[in-house]
Amino acid sequence: MKLKSLAVITLLVLGCSAAFGQSYSFGFLSYDQSTQYCDYEVLAVSAPYAAGVHNLNSSCGLPLNAVMVGLATSQLKASSGAPVYGNVYALADSSADAEYIGVSGLQFDFITKLKAATPAQLKAGGPFGWSFYLTFGGGTDYLGNWGFLTTQLGATAGGKIGSTGTSFGALAKKFAVIK
Repeated sequence: MKLKSLAVITLLVLGCSAAFGQSYSFGFLSYDQSTQYCDYEVLAVSAPYAAGVHNLNSSCGLPLNAVMVGLATSQLKASSGAPVYGNVYALADSSADAEYIGVSGLQFDFITKLKAATPAQLKAGGPFGWSFYLTFGGGTDYLGNWGFLTTQLGATAGGKIGSTGTSFGALAKKFAVIK
């Protein structure tokens, strides 16, 4: 009876995990490949939906992680001028509020692919795998940063947490909302 129960439980777990799609985890490398940022994304995708965590805590040292929620977009054309194009997910991201530990008034919109850059793409300098846009409640979005997705989750310089900065930190600090 115990073996039969274990088999049923195993089938339930496998069935449920398949129903919820796939999980992806990617780090952020700058567009010029000079900085592996300390933050990273962990997404659960059940097309066309995606949700996950923008990890700011473990290697950045920030007090909270952020939430990412979004949808698959139609084929984003290279002619749009966006640094990331092709099959992508557009995600609302609460990183500004997580860093501020309150309502910041800033909205980050992340665009991400679901595949890390290959060595050939890194050598060629593209295509890019992530970007983020900053808005103040809609209307106008500003391109904040972009780069390559990597399989390295987080980064530290000399083992010091937060030493490489976040993918959005430089732009967010230009606005007095984030300290």
